[in-house]
Amino acid sequence: MLTDKLLTLAFGLIFLLMIACGDSPKTEQSKTAAPPVVKEMSRSAAFIDYAASTTMLQTELARLASERAQSEEVKALGTEMLAFYNQAMKQLRQVARAEGLHTSMPDSLGSADRITVDEFEKLTGTTFDERYREYVYTSQQSQLDHYSEMLLKAEEEEIRNWVNEMQLQLRARLQLAAQDDSVR
Repeated sequence: MLTDKLLTLAFGLIFLLMIACGDSPKTEQSKTAAPPVVKEMSRSAAFIDYAASTTMLQTELARLASERAQSEEVKALGTEMLAFYNQAMKQLRQVARAEGLHTSMPDSLGSADRITVDEFEKLTGTTFDERYREYVYTSQQSQLDHYSEMLLKAEEEEIRNWVNEMQLQLRARLQLAAQDDSVR
């Protein structure tokens, strides 16, 4: 699936490059610039792919935490994250459909994400709990960084609204995690 998307993107870029370099009676400026709409669609499609992939990974790890964590606190965190990311994925699917980007969404975990899940499946007890808490914090911080960047670039209102809501939710969760850490 990802290979097909990458090939499609590569062929699209080659096509745009051929158009930009071709001999036509247009002005020099129009020869070098690809249509901005095509660039935005490509960026938005890549973002939808990123957001869906990270959301699916977070969902799978949250499911593991809710089932396998040793401490009740981490089980509760996993359950909360599972509900949060299930809802985020549902909303992301709606956004992708509304923007005509639903074909950009992966339908399963990529190989690197699958490796991450496999690594977590091997962990037990407090080691699992500590790694999961760390992962939630660092991955949500990374998501915030990506979402902030996308917010500056996205023109599609539906995507901007979804990103804004996700940023609010992720920041609130990170603040709660920081408060929990300061209490200990």
